[in-house]
Amino acid sequence: MLLLRSKKLAVFTAVVGTAILSSFNSIAGENCDWEELIIYNVSKRQATFCVELATTYSERQQGLMFREDLEFNEGMIFVYDQPKPVSFWMKNTSIPLDIIFADRSGTVTKIFRNAVPFSTVSIFGGEQVQYVLEINAGLSKSLGIKVGNILQHRLIGSRN
Repeated sequence: MLLLRSKKLAVFTAVVGTAILSSFNSIAGENCDWEELIIYNVSKRQATFCVELATTYSERQQGLMFREDLEFNEGMIFVYDQPKPVSFWMKNTSIPLDIIFADRSGTVTKIFRNAVPFSTVSIFGGEQVQYVLEINAGLSKSLGIKVGNILQHRLIGSRN
């Protein structure tokens, strides 16, 4: 009887988790205080995030440091004027993150999953990175975000 209840609970949890992620994919843009960023897998919308912009040197240096939390559907997009080698670290960042690196076209070139809070280990994103998206750790895997997906935002491609 206990095993049957455990299996029912596991199925219920999986169904509810899938429903939450499905609704996240479709409603993440609602009530966004910042800007919407969409991730596509070919032509299919993979996920939508409400992102804060980091477009200046000082904004990129600060990033998500000293933040207490990050809502489920939120993130930060780092925008560079041109493609360049970039590295990130988690010093003074208490939120575990997935860090998604993209080239000038917005194509995801690398995903670093589950960056450890407060770590000073350098996370190299690549030689030709122009955009970096930080989201809560675990979301890139649970939402099926992969290398080759496309980031869509009003600033992607506009600075080339």
